[in-house]
Amino acid sequence: MIKLPDTICSPQDLTALILEIREYARWFEHESVKQRTGSSTRSTQPVLSVTTTALLRSVSTNGTLQPARLDSLIHELEDYKASAPTITLTLAAPAPERLKTELTAWCRTELSPNILVSFEYNRTLLGGMVVRYGSHVHDWSFRRALLTTNVKFSEVLARV
Repeated sequence: MIKLPDTICSPQDLTALILEIREYARWFEHESVKQRTGSSTRSTQPVLSVTTTALLRSVSTNGTLQPARLDSLIHELEDYKASAPTITLTLAAPAPERLKTELTAWCRTELSPNILVSFEYNRTLLGGMVVRYGSHVHDWSFRRALLTTNVKFSEVLARV
């Protein structure tokens, strides 16, 4: 099983990584054919993200990459995406990248090493978070605390 970096959090991030590797694999195969036929024309290599570059380096054998290994990597990532459990964290504001990475690392350490974490935001939560996993929903939002308490708003606010 491939270990994804924590910067690849969600199924959408994984899809973007797969698309980037597919584009690179097409370019790589095309350039390999040109080399074998002795063609002098070269096309520009696609721009790769730091994460994709690091992943390609980690799967290369002795610093070289083979088209078959790229195809294998793409299939591994697609299988990973299809089988990985997914958890959704809804926050009151968009999560910065650093927070996404930290929460993903925690989920992969504490819950499952191959979990994917989707991040959403909903301003009406007012704070806290809502966690969804399958059919389970755990609501630790400030909004829910306000709506379900029999205590006056000022008392709830004093505890925040």
